[in-house]
Amino acid sequence: MTHRFDGWSIEDVTIENFTDLLPASLSVQIEIFLPPSGSFDTPILRRYLENLKNYEEEDPTFAMTLANRLRVAFQDMGPDTICGKFPNADLPLKRRLRCVAEYLIRAGEFDKLRDENGKLIKKRGILGKLVVIYQPLPKMRETLVRQGLIKK
Repeated sequence: MTHRFDGWSIEDVTIENFTDLLPASLSVQIEIFLPPSGSFDTPILRRYLENLKNYEEEDPTFAMTLANRLRVAFQDMGPDTICGKFPNADLPLKRRLRCVAEYLIRAGEFDKLRDENGKLIKKRGILGKLVVIYQPLPKMRETLVRQGLIKK
């Protein structure tokens, strides 16, 4: 997905010109954060785009993006926690993976499990804290197939 960041520079993007410069998939993903409904200004928008780019760039240690590592971990399409899928991950990595999960939620690939009243369903994690349960959505499988990470 790094191709979404080819052909334009983050430094050139403003809240006024983002629809002209960004690919449609990114424009749709960020417009909810922009005025009048959102609170992003240009510096915050650029920082957010930089974070998205980092999520989609390859991690040299694993030769895979954080987003793809999360997608592959959830390829069974079953609900689970990040702690459940990455039990040996250190806390900073788990934090980064939670940020990536939020990114994948906005991209329509993940959702947080909720009960019939709309409250988040949580369970105790490895450290005894309540953690969110993530549910992969069909779009995530399509992304994995399109990138050649799994077969149809």
